[in-house]
Amino acid sequence: MRKRALLPIALTAAAVLGQAVPAQAVDLPYQNRTGVGVPVPARDQAVSPQRMRELAVAFVQPSADNLDASLDKMAEAGVRRAQIVASWTGICQKRDECDWSKLDAYFAKAARRGIATAVHINSTPDWVHPDLVDTVENYGERIWFPPTRTPEELAEFEKFVTTLASRYRGKVESYEIWNEENWRDFYKPVEDPADYAKLLRAGYLSVKAADPRAKVIFGGTTRTDPGFVREVYAAVRKYPDAVKSRHFFDLMGAHPYTDDRHPDDHDPGKVRENAAGGEFDDNFLGIDRLYSEMVRQGDADKQIYLGEFSYSSVRTWMGLVPDDRRAFYLRRVMELAAQRPYVSGLSWFVWSETRPDDEWRGWTLLEYPDKPTRTYLELAELTGASPTERAPRLMLGDGTASVDRLPSNVERVELYLEGVRAASGTSFPLTFTPPARGTTQLAQAVLYTGDGRTIQTTTAWLGAGRPAVQVSHPKVKATRNVDVTAGLKVTGPVLLRVIDASDDVVMTMPLGVGTGRQTRFDALVALDDPGTYQLSVHDQRGRRLSDPALLEVVQ
Repeated sequence: MRKRALLPIALTAAAVLGQAVPAQAVDLPYQNRTGVGVPVPARDQAVSPQRMRELAVAFVQPSADNLDASLDKMAEAGVRRAQIVASWTGICQKRDECDWSKLDAYFAKAARRGIATAVHINSTPDWVHPDLVDTVENYGERIWFPPTRTPEELAEFEKFVTTLASRYRGKVESYEIWNEENWRDFYKPVEDPADYAKLLRAGYLSVKAADPRAKVIFGGTTRTDPGFVREVYAAVRKYPDAVKSRHFFDLMGAHPYTDDRHPDDHDPGKVRENAAGGEFDDNFLGIDRLYSEMVRQGDADKQIYLGEFSYSSVRTWMGLVPDDRRAFYLRRVMELAAQRPYVSGLSWFVWSETRPDDEWRGWTLLEYPDKPTRTYLELAELTGASPTERAPRLMLGDGTASVDRLPSNVERVELYLEGVRAASGTSFPLTFTPPARGTTQLAQAVLYTGDGRTIQTTTAWLGAGRPAVQVSHPKVKATRNVDVTAGLKVTGPVLLRVIDASDDVVMTMPLGVGTGRQTRFDALVALDDPGTYQLSVHDQRGRRLSDPALLEVVQ
């Protein structure tokens, strides 16, 4: 099977010294012969509190006895959207006997507080597949067999979704169809893109028939899995109504957990093949890779909904992140998501404990019944619901880091380079090993105080004005550095050009607009065909701003 190389590329291409390298004129308009290119926002871009409020979603438990307190704390934190689960198994334990009381109560409480709601649909009751009761002993496994084995099972699913969407017509913002269907723990007996395409289509058509204004979300994949998504697209297109129905979803879904890793920590080793031979990405910024696949499939106008994300302050199936550091990580997650206009929302899993020390202890932003964690307070600062002080400015020297002002009561400090902790101590300056010459890294420090505050500094780019090509696909070989030729302050469009071994231009894409000072541009390039390519950056007149970087795409 042909492998696609998806490469996050970081390029600094302005406000440098010397002369530009002459180059051939860049062809316009931007016509790509193979693959796609997607500009990616800079990771140091400022984000407004309004955008944070639009993005933030709280994953709440409708059955919790502290639901009122949880919803009140949502309002206090400036969060106006919630996600809830409509478990078919829990609601309809017997055929034609469904208990809607908990959902009814939730919607009444949410309406009083002006909270919008996203509904997640999952699980299959035993009465839909009674034969499995005798063959699959574990009830927790049976519920994750999707109702797709027979036309009768699928008809029952359509009936449930239609009833659900009709009952709460006008009250639900979106419906998500199933949970992590790319993972056999939640899609039995094994993940199956064609089978999920059948379930997605049934759910989409049922929702739209009952509540046309509600959006339908492609079930959030475990991590980001553009390879699985690609296979679902291929299966969906076999239905004659696929184009008319927009591939049977309005929003893409993903659960881009990173275990205990910082969201800026983009590790190429965490990109691997999934069961279908496509890319599976354990990095948070794998969402860029996923969006690139959507663009390739003709869905550039759609957004991605991050239906689950969090860190745990206690050790679980992933490593623990202490609550004060978790607050820092949450800020970066929200900033990275908010910088991407194609992200529609991020749901923190889970919002609150439903009882003291429940099974989600450590994951939640509220301890039972409504005690804020440090991470909750950080979110409230991001949305503008509570005041925040000016961030100290990070100052970088040759292997040293300091700040322009030191808040009182600081007990320890940490320095992160590209999301990886590079130094820690009890005071500034911090000493660290600088990156190799020719690379550019995003740097940020965080300060922890004795009174429980977590204070982030501004971000800064560490390097010598030369960019790095960050290869994130294990099948791709590339030179590490792209040298920016000294001498040109760029104004106007900055373009990335990709040339194949025959010297044909296979892709030209705009990276952004230079303003005459040093500017960093990010892009995601997806190439279909194996071979050796050259990447180079150009100004609006076609003058080359960087020496070419060679990329070898391996079959």
